[in-house]
Amino acid sequence: MITLPSLNGFSSKWDEIRERLETDFPTDLETLMYECLTEHEAKQFEQDFIDRIGCTPEEYVRIRRAIRLLEARYLDSLNELTTAAIATPLGEMLAVFGSRGLCLLEFVGQKHMEQEITAVQKALRGRFVFREDERTQLLRQELDLYFKCRLKIFSTPLEQIGTEFQKQAWDALLAIPYGETRSYKEQAQRLGNPKAVRAVAAANGQNKVSILIPCHRVIGSDGKLTGYAGGLNRKQSLLALERGEVQTALF
Repeated sequence: MITLPSLNGFSSKWDEIRERLETDFPTDLETLMYECLTEHEAKQFEQDFIDRIGCTPEEYVRIRRAIRLLEARYLDSLNELTTAAIATPLGEMLAVFGSRGLCLLEFVGQKHMEQEITAVQKALRGRFVFREDERTQLLRQELDLYFKCRLKIFSTPLEQIGTEFQKQAWDALLAIPYGETRSYKEQAQRLGNPKAVRAVAAANGQNKVSILIPCHRVIGSDGKLTGYAGGLNRKQSLLALERGEVQTALF
């Protein structure tokens, strides 16, 4: 199972909101915080949470929701989806395999993770089973080599879950060479529709397989980093890694 950060040892002055975080699954965390705390206290609580727990309160709540989805019993589940938690230098990742290949690989606690877990479950009519097999072992090995700058092309099989247009956009991502970047406009041009920049950006945002389908290699036309569900710091780190500019403090 993926790791839920422990709140043990957190300052007792935050007991009220801590109890709410541990027992509820707040959909509007900001509102909850301001119900329990003043504006100054809310800012202090968030900083204390990051310093002591190692993630933001929002990420903690997302992890709890993800665990609930992964542990749920699905009445229409005809298939078992092999699932694994994988440690990386940029944080723990959740991997899910369908019968044909890897269909989800995301950083734990990132945005949209719940929607992606739900989409995979519905598309494959499966239940999540944490276990190790040849595919999870291969993925672990390849990710380890990738982060050591010793692997540029993955051989882990993929199973893309999305619309035909999304799959075309993801195939275009797979065509971006290691260490290079493309703009959303260039990606749209590759798909034969230069005006579909926004549609391409939306499709990239729906990519459920981080790193292997390298949406981190797409940047703005002005060269700025934009839109990455795993966080722009991770996007910057992945690009630096592939360019041979690894910052040891991050790894």
